[in-house]
Amino acid sequence: MKTLLAVVVAALVAALLWGSITGAQPEGQRIATRTTAAEPDWYAALPAETAAATKAYLDRVPAEVRARGDEYMDGRYVALAGRLATLVVAVALIMFTGAAARMRALARRAVRRAWLQDALFAIFLFTVLFVLNLPVETYAGYVRLRRAGFSQRSYADWLSDQVLSWAVITAFFVVGIMLIMALIRRRPRSWAGWATLVYLVLSSVYILISPQYIEPLFNKITPLADGPEKRAILSLARANGVPASDVYVADASRQSNLLNAHVSGFAGSAQIILDDNTIAKTPKPEFELVMAHELGHYVLAHTAKFIVFNTLVAGLGFLFVGWLAQRLIARYGARWRVDSLGDTAAMPLFWGVWLLWGFLSLPITNSITREQEAEADIFGINASQQPLGLAEFMIRDSDAAKLEPSPLEEVFFYDHPSVRNRIAMAMRWRAEHLPEANP
Repeated sequence: MKTLLAVVVAALVAALLWGSITGAQPEGQRIATRTTAAEPDWYAALPAETAAATKAYLDRVPAEVRARGDEYMDGRYVALAGRLATLVVAVALIMFTGAAARMRALARRAVRRAWLQDALFAIFLFTVLFVLNLPVETYAGYVRLRRAGFSQRSYADWLSDQVLSWAVITAFFVVGIMLIMALIRRRPRSWAGWATLVYLVLSSVYILISPQYIEPLFNKITPLADGPEKRAILSLARANGVPASDVYVADASRQSNLLNAHVSGFAGSAQIILDDNTIAKTPKPEFELVMAHELGHYVLAHTAKFIVFNTLVAGLGFLFVGWLAQRLIARYGARWRVDSLGDTAAMPLFWGVWLLWGFLSLPITNSITREQEAEADIFGINASQQPLGLAEFMIRDSDAAKLEPSPLEEVFFYDHPSVRNRIAMAMRWRAEHLPEANP
């Protein structure tokens, strides 16, 4: 237990020092000219052929900007490896130092009921994992963005959001793991199926309440002022059957200067939220395309479909947990003082293998979201009639993306199609709608 606590304190100190030192230094500066300006003659001469038109767009990104985008995205792989390494080390420390057995004993002395013991243990576990992972998250979510010039916020502000996010999600995690641990004890043969149902219910509740109750915890969300932009968005929503009566703006600029927007909700409700960055920095064709894309997610029921797909992946994950955890307990259980997966002290092992499945299943979940993003792109172009708007938008933040990742990178690590593929799709649509394509 002392070893684990020492490592936790060291991780906390390291993260706080790293973040504070980075925050005290001047933030990085983005390259002012991230794309070569295009004159009307350039658009008039844009080739009809898809590959040539795609290359013409990509060639507008200077080599220095492209290199910075590649470097920034490579940092994702460093962060991913760091998260995986931290997970393995954290679970090993908790189990092999006897901290799990010690915390189980403390929980049993504190409360009598098994579900309360599980709750106390879960809070301890998620606190330890949060702190141990804080150095990696500081790099991934703060240091990288600040050095690249994407964020000017203080480390204290960033950290407060992280703590709040941890508190919100931990409430769901604690409820979920309490129910699943009870199921493992009562239904040792069929618990995985019941756990999948628990996952479905909790993930659906989280998504359903997020627009009204969770998102406002992190950003100030206010109605968009009446004007042409608001009228255009609501008109587009009505035309596509989206039941939204207002448009909202989130002060996302407090977190970064990157562009985004989204439409929240499902099951007959919708809330259109624009980032203030998007409103301030995108011309009308791009603005209309972005909103049409986001409305496409709602019209195509992507949220509901993603819940279903994710639940199926989660079900496979619970089977994986049962298979691997049981084998590890058979080998190390005596050393850990754990006799079964239903033992409270086995919770770190359960959670660690579950998160490991999250890493292993990334190609599956990324493929699902990547396909949905491609569908929303096509919907957005059809609804807005702005193929060039998508192409322009994709190179606007070209220093924050790898324009042409390898096919394997895209399959394993990208939850959106690559910039090149999204522009190619827009240019293919354009080619098929040029007058000469339909004599």
